[in-house]
Amino acid sequence: MGSSSEELVIVVTGANGGVGFGICHRLLVQLSSPHPSDAKPYFNVGQDVARELDIPERSPDAGVTIIMACRDPKRAQDAREKLYRLLDEHIAKLQKGSEAHKYASAFRKSVRLDTERLDLSSVKSVLEFGRAVSQKYEHISHLIFNAGTATFSHLDILGFVWDLLTHPIDAIEHPRRNMQVNEVLSKDNLGFTWQCNVFGHYVLYRSVQPLLLAHARKTGAPARVLWTSSLDAEPLFDPKEDWQLTKTMHSYNASKYQIELICSELERRTVEAEEEGRASSWPELVAPHGEFHHYIVSPGITSTNMSTLLNIPIPGWRYLMLAAFWIVRFIGSPHVLMSLYSAAVATVHLALAPLLAIPTVRNTPHISPADIEYPSWHSFYRKFTNKRPRVLALRFGAENDRWGHDRPGVMAVPVWEEHPDAGETLLERFERLYQTFLKAEEDAMSTGDRPQNGQAGNGHAS
Repeated sequence: MGSSSEELVIVVTGANGGVGFGICHRLLVQLSSPHPSDAKPYFNVGQDVARELDIPERSPDAGVTIIMACRDPKRAQDAREKLYRLLDEHIAKLQKGSEAHKYASAFRKSVRLDTERLDLSSVKSVLEFGRAVSQKYEHISHLIFNAGTATFSHLDILGFVWDLLTHPIDAIEHPRRNMQVNEVLSKDNLGFTWQCNVFGHYVLYRSVQPLLLAHARKTGAPARVLWTSSLDAEPLFDPKEDWQLTKTMHSYNASKYQIELICSELERRTVEAEEEGRASSWPELVAPHGEFHHYIVSPGITSTNMSTLLNIPIPGWRYLMLAAFWIVRFIGSPHVLMSLYSAAVATVHLALAPLLAIPTVRNTPHISPADIEYPSWHSFYRKFTNKRPRVLALRFGAENDRWGHDRPGVMAVPVWEEHPDAGETLLERFERLYQTFLKAEEDAMSTGDRPQNGQAGNGHAS
């Protein structure tokens, strides 16, 4: 087995808690091994990947830096210290003197956990983050867009109990009783959930895009951008009149589906440019020669602090929720995971596995949206019974069996047939709005007057 000196610089948003913390933890454990199990090809991609099975062993001192992009510096620092402790505990469990222990010990000396402030509800903060990392790092190998939020108001308890009794798996995998409010705006006068979950990450991607290109040119290995979606992703919005998701009562679900639209459109343009040898209509948005790729990931269903936004007025409700998760997993749901470490399995696999071992829509035509049994209240319920649906993209999600053995899974995201060009239209709107904010920032910096939040075209673009 050969060796690899490829230096990894990985940005994880929302890294101080929840699934983001689990991703950082799993990355540290996996990369502290000379043979990470998450890097091994898992899926049948319908082609010969034998040459990829001999994954080069990384040198333990090749360099791994995880940039924890968080809104709260204090919580980020606490999480950083906890991650170092968890890595030390993992290494202490390895047999002393073994090759695994020697490798992990050497890795521990070279790995870096850096923290940077990032508030996705403020374009100004995102642009500042982009400038800061561009000054400190020569390249970025991975962007993992994990952070997210929702404008939950409460849980419809009676309705949820009814769903849990009558459709237990659907009630957990596709909950319809998490009530949300609309018309919530950010500091920039944009849809709050939309900006935090989707547009803020798009601005971040565009801000550090040169560092992704630099990684590919420095190492010869494409960089990767992982966009976190959800089993809750659903096209519950008007793409013409409500693309910032301020009117819909399902902004969280809609924001996750927008993530899938944007990610798939960026990857489509990247592949077209790479295959045809020419730039797309928006060449500045994509890697002109396949220098980086975009993937959709999902943590499945797991317990995080987002559930506190539901304001459940029942003592001990978190224990009741965990009990429901255990039961639903045992009776057959592969998407319910009981630890943040397990919820990170698909994301870390997509980050570390050989590119040729990652399925695409083209090389896995057997993966279809028709394979998914949507509940009666879902937008895609019974839409694919009479015809084979078109596939927009693949979503890679965390799964496990009823005993908790985790694994990456994959499911097909269907094309939104009522609006098949929604991804292209949204991407163009995103880019125009990004350019509006960028110009306001540049103009203000040239005059020495930094723009305040919400001063870029009042946060709207047609």
